[in-house]
Amino acid sequence: MSTRYVIVGGGVAATSAIEGIREIDSDGEIVLLTAERELPYNRPPLSKGFLSGGVQPEALRVHEPAWYRANGVRVRIGQVGRSVHLKKQSLTLESGERESYDRLLLATGSRARTIAAPGVEAPGVLHLRTVADGGRLRALLKPGARLVCVGGGFIGCEVAATARAMGAEVVLLESGPSLFKAFADAALATFLQTLLVSRGAVVRLNSRVTRFRSGADGGLAAVVAEDGEQFPADVAVVGVGSEPNIEWLASSGFAIDRGGVVVNVRLETQGANVWAAGDIARFPDPTSRQPRRLEHWDNAFWQGKQAGRNMAGAGESYLHLSLFTTELLDVAVTVLGDTEHADSIRVLGSTSEKAPHLTAYYIRARKLAGAVLANLATENRAAEFDDLQRHLTQGTTPEF
Repeated sequence: MSTRYVIVGGGVAATSAIEGIREIDSDGEIVLLTAERELPYNRPPLSKGFLSGGVQPEALRVHEPAWYRANGVRVRIGQVGRSVHLKKQSLTLESGERESYDRLLLATGSRARTIAAPGVEAPGVLHLRTVADGGRLRALLKPGARLVCVGGGFIGCEVAATARAMGAEVVLLESGPSLFKAFADAALATFLQTLLVSRGAVVRLNSRVTRFRSGADGGLAAVVAEDGEQFPADVAVVGVGSEPNIEWLASSGFAIDRGGVVVNVRLETQGANVWAAGDIARFPDPTSRQPRRLEHWDNAFWQGKQAGRNMAGAGESYLHLSLFTTELLDVAVTVLGDTEHADSIRVLGSTSEKAPHLTAYYIRARKLAGAVLANLATENRAAEFDDLQRHLTQGTTPEF
C-alpha cells in the first residue's frame, strides 16, 4: 500500500526531504504545501547576488517545475497550515480544507522579525525574507541612494556590503556593542566592522532605532535613533533576526521549547509519524550534544534530507556538522559548529587588508565546539578546514 507523505513548507528543507524520500520510496504519494505563491527557492542570494542583479529570479529556484512532476510531487502553492490533528493524522489549512497524511514533515521556516517603532510600516522600510522583498529592495538601490540598515547581524551586514558595491550610501545601526553577536568575539566582530567601514559604510554601535520619519511626499525621509540623531534615508532595511513559523502548532500537541519544535536524533517530534526540519526544529546538536535551533541553509538542506529518508523508513540519526558560509565584499566567512556557548575564544591569523585570514576557535569544556574562518575561499586553507572538521566531529582540540 502506497504511503502518503505531506510536507508543510516551501524552502530547501522541503525539497531536500522530497529527495530523501525518493532515495528510499519511489512510489509513495507526496504533497507539498507552501505558503508562498512561488516554487521553493534559495534565500541566501537575496542579500547578495540577487540584490546586486547578478542572479535572476528564475535562478533562485531549487528545482524547475518539471522536477516536481518527474518525482510525482503534487505542489500546492499559497497553502497555510492552521493546525495538526495527531490522532486523525490530518492537517487543517487556513482555508478550512483538510489534508490527511501517513507521514508528515513540518518545515515552515521562519519570517523576518520586526521592531516596535513608529513608521516601521511606511513605504521605504523593508524586511528581506522573500524574493518579493528582494525585488522591491533591488529596485530602490540606485547609485547614490541613501540606505540605512537596522541591525548588525548577517542580513544587515550582507545588505550593507552589497549596497556599497552598488554605489549606495550606507549607514548601519546596531543596538548592541558589536556587530555579529553570534560570533561572541570582539576581535572578530571588529575586524569585519573595519572591513565595512573601509569600503565606505558608516557603522554606529549602541544605536537603537526609535522611529522612521516620513517626508512631505509620504516616503521615508530619515531613521531616528534613541539619542535623537537622524540619519537621512531613501530606504531602510530592518534586519534584526527572524522568528520561527510555529504559532499554528501551539494547540496541536507538539513539544515547543525556546521557539522550536522539539525533535529527537532522528528528527521525530513527539507526535507519531510527524517529523520537523530546518528553522523550526530544536534538535540534539551532534557536536555539542545540546538542544539547538539553527536558521542556516546548510542545516535546512541536510535536516530535510535526513527527515525525508526517515519518513520513508531509514531510521537514521542526524549527525551532520553545522556549517554556514557568507561573503562580505571580498572576504569569505565560514562558521563551523557552535559559536554561541564557548568558555573561551582564541583568534589567530592576520587582519591585513590585502590578505586577511583569521581563525577563531571556540572552546567549551576543553574541547573545540566551533570555529570561524575568514577568507577560507581566497586562501589555500583546505587542510585547515578539514582539520577543524575532524576535531569537531571527534571532540578533540587542535594544538595552538
